[in-house]
Formats: sequence, structure tokens, C-alpha cells
Amino acid sequence: TWAQILRNKYLQSKTLSQVTVRPTDSPFWKGLMRVKATFFNRTKFIVGDGNDTRFWEDTWLGDTPLALQYPTLYRIVHRRDALVATIMQATPLNIQFRRVLVGNRWEAWLHLVRRLMEVQLHHQPDQL
Repeated sequence: TWAQILRNKYLQSKTLSQVTVRPTDSPFWKGLMRVKATFFNRTKFIVGDGNDTRFWEDTWLGDTPLALQYPTLYRIVHRRDALVATIMQATPLNIQFRRVLVGNRWEAWLHLVRRLMEVQLHHQPDQL
């Protein structure tokens, strides 16, 4: 199918959210990449194993991305593009910040951690 052709040519082993535009891409693909942000702003992920969902930038916990729900944390996180599976794989959570969490940042972190305690990853793939 055409979807498989696009997947093989442009995505390879990456997810759609991880792919960026290259100068050699076709005009058709470049057009798709221009609307990618709008597409992801209007979709929500159902997390299974967490391997296809970006922790901060995809909508999966609540009605907006965590980057918008917790902007003070998002501004200082090391890996903005980290996947849910990467962060949730360890205790404590596999996440590093560039600054110490104090004051409002500490409160935001505690709020987020309480919400994450309810998240259970499963062995099936993430879904849109």
C-alpha cells in the first residue's frame, strides 16, 4: 500500500513524530511535514508500551501535551523528545533537569509524579 511505501522510504525505524524534513525529500513529503504539528495537536495517544509516544510533546495524559501542562518543567528538561517508555522504565523516573527543582517547579513535579503513578504500560503498541 502507499502507506507502507511512505513508511519504508521516509520513516524507516522512526515514528512520525521523530522524523524531520530533509532537503532531498519529495514536495509531497515536505507538505506532510508542514502539517505534522497541526496533526499532532489534534490527536491523542493511547499509551500501550510507550515506545511511540513522546512524553512531553504528544497528548497522552490529559487533553494537551505535558509540555503545555507543565511549562516550567518542560523549559528545563534535558530531553524534550524523550519517549514515555524511556522515562517510565525506571524508578525513579528516567528524567533529568538542567536546574534544581525548587518552589513552583518542585510543586509541578510532585503533581506530575502523582499523576504518573496511575500510568501502567502494557505490551501492546501505542495507538492514536
